[in-house]
Amino acid sequence: MTDPVHTISHTVISLPTFREFSRPEEIIFLRAITPAYSPGPQPDIIFHITEGNLRESFDIQKRYVDGMIVGVVRQVKPIVGPFHAVLKLEMNYVVGGVVSHRNIVNVNIFVSEFWF
Repeated sequence: MTDPVHTISHTVISLPTFREFSRPEEIIFLRAITPAYSPGPQPDIIFHITEGNLRESFDIQKRYVDGMIVGVVRQVKPIVGPFHAVLKLEMNYVVGGVVSHRNIVNVNIFVSEFWF
């Protein structure tokens, strides 16, 4: 109970320097293992960026897609490369106001200095 971490995963994503940045770019999709609507008590899933968002260049939104809960990480500010960051993301499963378990995703983001 003192360490509710269920899984830790690591991934890498490479992005270009967006030449025209007029709206947020969706870059990562975190799909929860719990359906959005199921009978019985359901955990609330809370997505959070815990580390690595130094320039506040990213955010995360909770959505419901095809009956599943999805966390969408977006680049919300332009980033001129070369740039590297490690975003630490959490998916917290909350039941009765208490975190029952947590999944952690460490994302290495590399932004190229080029747009292609």
